[in-house]
Amino acid sequence: MGNKFAIRSDILKCRRTISAVKYKKLCSEIQLLFLESPIYKNSRSIMLYMSIDKEPDTAGIIAKAFNDDKIVLLPYIESESDKIYPVVYTKDMPLKHGKYKIKEPVHPVFYPEKDIDAVIVPAIAFDRYGNRIGYGKGYYDRFLSSLNKNTIKVGFSFNRCVVDEIHSQEWDVPVDIIFTETGTRTKEQII
Repeated sequence: MGNKFAIRSDILKCRRTISAVKYKKLCSEIQLLFLESPIYKNSRSIMLYMSIDKEPDTAGIIAKAFNDDKIVLLPYIESESDKIYPVVYTKDMPLKHGKYKIKEPVHPVFYPEKDIDAVIVPAIAFDRYGNRIGYGKGYYDRFLSSLNKNTIKVGFSFNRCVVDEIHSQEWDVPVDIIFTETGTRTKEQII
């Protein structure tokens, strides 16, 4: 199993079959593991995504990060350049549907990429090496390649969406750790 198009299709179908009750339970388990991790505890700034299409939800992490006085960042896709920029998100800040109907702040305040401690990267699927399948536009690979080498790249996935192997390209940027409802996986544990 390595064909990105087939994996993308299969995993999207699989995610859509998760009941609302099961989805909420799985997301809570992933969030709890992340919130108890040293990555969360030691990060001052965390970039997250606003979940779409049954991606693991990040709302609980965003709420906790606000309470813990962390800097919460969301991706902002600049329409003309198709580039992701990290923007500050604060409690009660109005959001709008940006490109691809992804929620982003109405009035973006840009944040330096070099100062991001951790990025939770959206994906349709991950493999056990940290490779990911996104939505096929390459936005996050370009963004992740521009980050400080100390920025921790995190994947959230349902265990059923972690596959054995995804054939990656030279421009694909893997995550450093994957959180699932059953635990974590790092590249170091596999290699």
